[in-house]
Amino acid sequence: ARLGGIEAVVAGMRAHEGSAGVQDWGCEALGHLCFIDANVVKIAERGGIEAVLAGLRAHEGSAGVQTHGIDTLANLCLVEDANRVKVAALGGIEAVFAGMRGHAGAAGV
Repeated sequence: ARLGGIEAVVAGMRAHEGSAGVQDWGCEALGHLCFIDANVVKIAERGGIEAVLAGLRAHEGSAGVQTHGIDTLANLCLVEDANRVKVAALGGIEAVFAGMRGHAGAAGV
């Protein structure tokens, strides 16, 4: 994250919104970066929540994007109250429910 990893992932997700693979791996990368609490704030500040939500909405049919996107949103909301508010305000709760409904048979989602 100190070397610009968050920014690179978010930029890649924005540049390739139509690619389920990029969205899947981008969500997974951001999710892993959340294991360091300081990164949770940085990801939100650098547009990570918006990027994840855009990926979820653009690839409702991809179980991988839904799994990793929902996991990442959960990680972003675990330790930071402001992220919970932001996710809710941006329609994140609805996006999570849509992903869960659309992939009810997928254990990861």
